[in-house]
Amino acid sequence: MITIKTSRILNVLLIIFFTCTLAACSTGKEDAVRDMVSPQQKSYNIYVFWDGRQSDYSELIEEMLNVINSEAILESLPIHNMSFISLDDQTQKYDYKKLFAIEQSPTIIVLDHEGIVLQTNDPNDIYDIPKN
Repeated sequence: MITIKTSRILNVLLIIFFTCTLAACSTGKEDAVRDMVSPQQKSYNIYVFWDGRQSDYSELIEEMLNVINSEAILESLPIHNMSFISLDDQTQKYDYKKLFAIEQSPTIIVLDHEGIVLQTNDPNDIYDIPKN
């Protein structure tokens, strides 16, 4: 027979268990940034987030390639990786729109090996990174 005291202890233990489980499963901005950073020092990863409605994907790719393949960027900003992520894609590991407060398309996030160095809506802002 379970007493009232034992029942309360079980309830408290269940609450603690479920709280810890939810905390372990939740992903935050720090986790996303840790997954997104460049694996090498002095190199950068670029993530381009777009919604598929306000920006044309092929034009966006062309614009980003023009920036990263420009002489100014090739000489001063080693790009390790560039990824395009649709904010409508529900299969993504993170809710990037919420984590990075993305309100416009496109949103470009540039990271070095430590974290975010630029978050912008204008690809031309990438030219300012080597100056900093």
